[in-house]
Amino acid sequence: MITVTIFTKNNLIVGAQVEGHAEYDRKGKDIVCSAVSMLYINLVNSLENFTHDDKEINGSRKINFENVILKNMPSDEALLLFRSFHLGVTTVEQKYGKRYIEIMNQEV
Repeated sequence: MITVTIFTKNNLIVGAQVEGHAEYDRKGKDIVCSAVSMLYINLVNSLENFTHDDKEINGSRKINFENVILKNMPSDEALLLFRSFHLGVTTVEQKYGKRYIEIMNQEV
């Protein structure tokens, strides 16, 4: 299962973490993993290219763990990107179910 954790501070999204595998299908054919991966990659690339927010990106390919956390409160642009990511993964969760993806919220 993929676990997506949305980090919030004062009711604003300041980060996201993605870990695990959906196991919806075999490696290379797993459309749930693919969808969540693309949403996350797009989030990180968009934060990098469309905002000036100071961020920290950590991860290890060996354990399939990635997170992006803003060091300060989000700009309006970053907040919109995080909200769009949250909408996307929520849509995947609604379509394919909690058997493959679970979204959690964590206050930081």
